[in-house]
Amino acid sequence: MNYTLEIAQTTKDPKILTEILKEGNDNLLSWYAVENPNCPPEALVEVLKRGEDDDLSRYAVENPNCPPEALVEVLKRGNYDWVSIGAYNNPNCPTEAIIKWMQKIGKIGKEDPTKHIIEYENIKEDDFQDLKDLL
Repeated sequence: MNYTLEIAQTTKDPKILTEILKEGNDNLLSWYAVENPNCPPEALVEVLKRGEDDDLSRYAVENPNCPPEALVEVLKRGNYDWVSIGAYNNPNCPTEAIIKWMQKIGKIGKEDPTKHIIEYENIKEDDFQDLKDLL
């Protein structure tokens, strides 16, 4: 069927949106469909399974209906692109997936436990008093 941009943007029928997205096009009609708040999660997942770094995937991860599992899969790819950034910014994205992604792309390092050793022999009584004064 031929759908208009207005239908893709305003329809409440998830079947229409799914039909538009099954075409696999990265065009304005598909963008409106994937941004529609009535777009079903399954349709968004199908868009993301294609694994492409395109505008359609970017808008799919930004949709509030995008399931957390799909966002995790996007971040597991380890890419630093607009699709991954959109997944990172989606409130549905689990924090653990965000941290792993940030480690993978080098934005944060792994924790170094040697940085947290307290040298007790260097602690003086005055240090305890300073701490008590703070409390």
